[in-house]
Amino acid sequence: MEMLTQVLNALVPIAFIAVGVALVVLVVELIKFVKKANSTMNVLDPTIENVNAITTSLVPVVEKADPLVDRVQLTLDAVNLEMMRVDEILEDVSQITDTASSATTAVDNIASAPAKAVTNVATRVRNAFGGKSASEESAQLAEQRVAVAKALEDYKAAEQASEKTEEPSVMDDLLKEASVKEVKAPAEPEPEPEAKPASSATE
Repeated sequence: MEMLTQVLNALVPIAFIAVGVALVVLVVELIKFVKKANSTMNVLDPTIENVNAITTSLVPVVEKADPLVDRVQLTLDAVNLEMMRVDEILEDVSQITDTASSATTAVDNIASAPAKAVTNVATRVRNAFGGKSASEESAQLAEQRVAVAKALEDYKAAEQASEKTEEPSVMDDLLKEASVKEVKAPAEPEPEPEAKPASSATE
């Protein structure tokens, strides 16, 4: 036990010395840190002053920007109103163009009505007095030409056959058939005699 107490008694001054050295080192480091912080603060002071000056100079700009923002908002409101007016004008223009197009259609119908009426009357008069149309007459002429051509072919064939056989009775039969098959063209209507003037009738 005594040995332990002697060792502890010897170690206590060494521990105090170590703690004292640590405190001295801590104080020295603290002094260095304070010096560095002080120098940094000295460097930052002009920067902080500059920032303060900038912020103080920006205060009037911000104060001036508020009315500008209000004016911009008013301008945008005015532009929106003008756009609404333009939309209304465009709607009116579209209605006017629709009305104008319907009016032009009505005028066209009115203008073309007499022409259509005259065309209808002329067609009815032509149908009443014209008789057959040109297409029917041309079809009849074509049929007549075919019949005549066939009769001529039959006649030539019969003539050749009669020359070979010298039988006149066959030829006579074919001539009779050709005369029966031949279709006469329709006679054109005779023009009506002109009415005599009334003065000649009284004389």
